[in-house]
Amino acid sequence: MLYLSIFVIVVLLDQFTKALVDGAYAQGDGVTIIKGIFSITNSHNKGAAFSGGADIPWAQTFFIIITVVALVLALTYLIFGKSSSKWLNTTITLIAAGAIGNFIDRITFKEVRDFLDIEFFANCNVADVAITVGAIMLIVYLLFISDDALFKAKPKKNEDE
Repeated sequence: MLYLSIFVIVVLLDQFTKALVDGAYAQGDGVTIIKGIFSITNSHNKGAAFSGGADIPWAQTFFIIITVVALVLALTYLIFGKSSSKWLNTTITLIAAGAIGNFIDRITFKEVRDFLDIEFFANCNVADVAITVGAIMLIVYLLFISDDALFKAKPKKNEDE
């Protein structure tokens, strides 16, 4: 129930904030929050991260297919997986919720609505933030938390054995 709640909250917050900004500002318009650093700016992106693939005619179809495959894998894992790791389950939930948020835009608008304008970096949205946080959490899990983590301290063997 926890993961379903996280999923629903992220998707609803993503869609609500996109609709709010879309209704308040014309595309390209917005408001500066911290001059030179952060703005709320309504922009639409036909590509992936950093507008990658925006000018490729088949890109939307490709992004939709990749999203469906990723969501099927994530949902299969969450439903049938045997992981008791709340960290890993939260990670997968955040990534899946972000993917659904942008998937809804791709199906409905044929582009993704962005509005969080980090001026020295990129324009993104709540779904992108969820995917990014989930990806960082996944890296931390694989490097430090998992039983097979690369940097996890291994128990010392008793020399008497």
